[in-house]
Amino acid sequence: MSQAVPLESLQTFQEKVFARHVLFDLPFPVAPSFLLIALISWVLYSKVSDAWVMAWAGSSMAAVLARMVFDRLMRKRVNAGHGHAMTLRVGAALALPLGLVSGLFAWLYFDVNEPTTMAILSTYMTVIIVGSVAPTSVYLPTFYALVLGAYGPYLLKLLQDGRAGHWVVLGLNLMFLMVTFRYAHAANRMHRDAVRLRYEKQQLIDDLSERRAAAEHASSIKSLFLAGVSHDLKQPIRAMSLYLGALQHTQAPERAAALERVLPKMEKTLSELHGQVTRLLELSRLESGALQLQEERVELSALFADLRALFEAQARAKGLQLRFASVARRRHTAVWADKKMLESVLQNLISNAIKYTASGTVYVGTRQRDGGSEGRQLCLEVRDSGRGIALEQQANLFDAYRSFDDRRAQESHGLGLALAKAQASYLGAAIVLKSAPGQGAVFTLCGLDLPIGEAPPGS
Repeated sequence: MSQAVPLESLQTFQEKVFARHVLFDLPFPVAPSFLLIALISWVLYSKVSDAWVMAWAGSSMAAVLARMVFDRLMRKRVNAGHGHAMTLRVGAALALPLGLVSGLFAWLYFDVNEPTTMAILSTYMTVIIVGSVAPTSVYLPTFYALVLGAYGPYLLKLLQDGRAGHWVVLGLNLMFLMVTFRYAHAANRMHRDAVRLRYEKQQLIDDLSERRAAAEHASSIKSLFLAGVSHDLKQPIRAMSLYLGALQHTQAPERAAALERVLPKMEKTLSELHGQVTRLLELSRLESGALQLQEERVELSALFADLRALFEAQARAKGLQLRFASVARRRHTAVWADKKMLESVLQNLISNAIKYTASGTVYVGTRQRDGGSEGRQLCLEVRDSGRGIALEQQANLFDAYRSFDDRRAQESHGLGLALAKAQASYLGAAIVLKSAPGQGAVFTLCGLDLPIGEAPPGS
């Protein structure tokens, strides 16, 4: 299954949504802007010189054209999946000259001696401020660049005039600005809340999709696994049928000799079948969480002695040296765990080590390692001099329900290692593997509790 792509951050998601909103939902009004420039130029014609009118009209058209060109370029980039942050930031920068040309109009048109002029100017500024809230509150820097650029020169003119009536007008305009600022912030917060809810919904959808894909993958692998295991279970059953059939067709005088040859094979086949079924049932119980731990003080010397008695003959038959560490003189000679489960973990690890070691030694011992919750901790390890495990196989080595193309039929699809991992987790421990092809393997079991009253190693 392909690795899931991490969901982008909320800030990145907001930038994408806001950029598309600005470019596609609230396109810049080019035609109305040029119409307004023509109208204001006609109004200014009777108030200032032709040079000022042409300068104002030229700068206004340049600001509008720059914004128009920028919007067209950024639509292509945003549709291609990038440039969202740039859209917002450069858009805010381009809002400043748009605001300044409106402010320049207020500066040129300002005339305290003509009430009609002041009324027109006040109305114009109010329309600019109120009309800019909806399209620019999505990104507050754009709002402030436009509003302050447009309103600043008008307020400065009121401040320079010095008349008492205009001070009152100045105060009213400042109050109006404060109210507009609060409204813009409230609108921005609503935009952000809406995007956040959309982001959380998208997270949930992506998470559900990922979980569904993982469940489908797990179901597929588990079906493949069960098909392989059923094949493995049929093999000893089929062998038993053949053995029984051979005995049934054996003549009475030869039956005793046939029994002597066949019974050991039947016993071995039944043992293999029993082991496979037992591992399957044990793994199922562990996955269901139905087991109850029976924790006690487990003496490592006694545990190692039992394991030696169990595997020594098997190791000797392969010409291997099976060595166990002497823990009698160690500072810690016991752990606190479920004895049967701990013994099962080590049995699976040792059996696996003997199976894949053609010559040399299998060593079982203890050591101290760093990295535990209490500093240094006591760990158990099984080390072999076998063929080693490739790095690409190590990640899935403990997975019972993985593809088993690289395994042999007699391995029972790796249930031993899967069971060992599940049992270790039940004990509150973990198995760490260190291996390389041709260099053997080291399975280390860490995280077991020490008996009550014993300090952690190294303390």
